Amino acid sequence: MKKIVFIGSLVLSFSACSQKEIPVKFVNYDETTQIEEQQEHKLDRMKFKLIQSKYLDMNEVFKPFEKELSTFSSSDYYNLAPFILEKSIPLLQESVKNGILTYEKITLFYLYRIRKFENDNELALHSIISLNKNIVDEAREKDLSKNDVQNNSIYGLPILLKDNINTIGMPTTAGAFMLGNNKNTNDAFIVKKLKEQGALILGKANLSEWAYFFCSGCPLGYVQLEGKH
Repeated sequence: MKKIVFIGSLVLSFSACSQKEIPVKFVNYDETTQIEEQQEHKLDRMKFKLIQSKYLDMNEVFKPFEKELSTFSSSDYYNLAPFILEKSIPLLQESVKNGILTYEKITLFYLYRIRKFENDNELALHSIISLNKNIVDEAREKDLSKNDVQNNSIYGLPILLKDNINTIGMPTTAGAFMLGNNKNTNDAFIVKKLKEQGALILGKANLSEWAYFFCSGCPLGYVQLEGKH
């Protein structure tokens, strides 16, 4: 059963009863040959390669969202993309007010997008260290007050933080394996301010280990925890 929504001259088709999609699983792959071939590059800085983490299980990272993503289809993703990708905050908020978007749909869109690219060996950036397991419920809660939101507000919008910013509910690792279980942290000042404005903390993004604090000569993007070398 399909529900057709007319918006100006655009027609969007959303599934009223979305077909359940096959769960996506992250699969380990052998990168030995690719790494060896990379050593032949004529530029030294290009001899390094983004590789899959040996420590971080992305299946576990995405496990809290299996139910929601199983009913968020590729059609949903491509229907929403023109209203989300490269759009300004005011345009996003306007689409929410007009009923084109919800904060829940924006959040699911980005969860789907992260999984879509990070699960592709040719496209993966290995850019995510952790995700907020409560993000979908938090987005639904924000949707209850969406009519009172100003167009320039970050209310209800998902934000990724670099993983050297303390955030309740997620480890703060600075990309270091030894801090993989550093979970007993309070919100940093900037996180408190973001939450006060209604922003949703989607998760933690990668960074060069220790933000280069202990290493001035390390290659760009060297991270033990996530596997960038």
